Amino acid sequence: MHGVAITGLGIVSGLGSGTEVHLDGLRTGRRGLHPLSLFSLPGLPALHVGEVDEALVSGQHPSRSVALALLAARQALAHQVLSGSGVVAVGTTTGGILESEQHYLRHRGQEGRADRELLTYHPAGAIADVLASELGLSGERYTFSTACSSSANAIGYGAACIRQGKPWALAGGVDSLCRLTYSGFHALKLLSSEPCRPFDVNRSGLSLGEGAAFVLLEDEEHARSRGASVLGRVAGWGCTADAHHMTAPHPEGLGALAAMKAALADAGVEASEVDYVNAHGTATPANDRAEGLAVGALFPSPGPLVSSTKGSTGHTLGAAGAMEAVFCVLTLAAGFAPATAGLSEPDPLLPFRHVPPGGVVASLRVALSNSFGFGGNNATLVFAGPTQ
Repeated sequence: MHGVAITGLGIVSGLGSGTEVHLDGLRTGRRGLHPLSLFSLPGLPALHVGEVDEALVSGQHPSRSVALALLAARQALAHQVLSGSGVVAVGTTTGGILESEQHYLRHRGQEGRADRELLTYHPAGAIADVLASELGLSGERYTFSTACSSSANAIGYGAACIRQGKPWALAGGVDSLCRLTYSGFHALKLLSSEPCRPFDVNRSGLSLGEGAAFVLLEDEEHARSRGASVLGRVAGWGCTADAHHMTAPHPEGLGALAAMKAALADAGVEASEVDYVNAHGTATPANDRAEGLAVGALFPSPGPLVSSTKGSTGHTLGAAGAMEAVFCVLTLAAGFAPATAGLSEPDPLLPFRHVPPGGVVASLRVALSNSFGFGGNNATLVFAGPTQ
């Protein structure tokens, strides 16, 4: 199976930093969810979130989002020297809003000259600019903000650029926790009072998270000519917009189904060839149900192994698609499908072939990753293993 070569991976989340830590976390079922400590909001509880250890980002950059992005991007590059003009593609939903909030709380909308540098990184596009500058990357810069599918679309677009002749693409996403998203999801009554339980019959909502993940993409021939190892491949990308509702998915999962079909068609892969699905799996009743209907409509019984990794990291919003892309590459390379952390009693209405507790060791060739966002912004990526 052909595709765009993945030659670098980087990730940071509530589980820690680096691919080894994350693969170990998936194998052992460790959960990176703890009571919120980054900030407090009057009248709101400190629920479990996937908060990154402060020691990993402290003093690295004035913007927490930029610090997270730099940490993951440097891992993906791993000191590799990239020649030519490539692409930097970043998915995010909140940019530097955490620091903007801090400025507002200090000055209540006044100018605040002494610390107005806190506003420098407010625009979502600032992250891609800083990455290019700090990492010495020459090329075009793109920012995707399509809710929770943002970084999946960034990776899909990066792969499309490689197909069109670009020598390399650094693609991924980042979001930090901030008051806006925490209070917003709380107002929507989507946050769980306990660590989230995707697909569980007693699930009660999502757990927010933060972090960053990036992949380095190249034409395979170009990668091998410079001696780079191919870790996996982006084989296909599909994106749709069902526009059913501002926050709720289409109840029958029609947009999700269309995105999966488009990604498989782009990859030239039949549904029966998919071995593992990293589901969007937010643990909200509506999202899990809609995705279940879409997956059930696409895959013949018994279907591929399915799990959600958000029980381990929380829902990292704009970074989720990139994080789960890294998980898919690790899964294929290791021949290990992770179980859904927090799932104890599967909802009988969800037609999934759940990965059993402890995970499954198996020969896996093709993985599909779903990212479905507010407003019906759906994206699916298809990954192939390193030996295809």
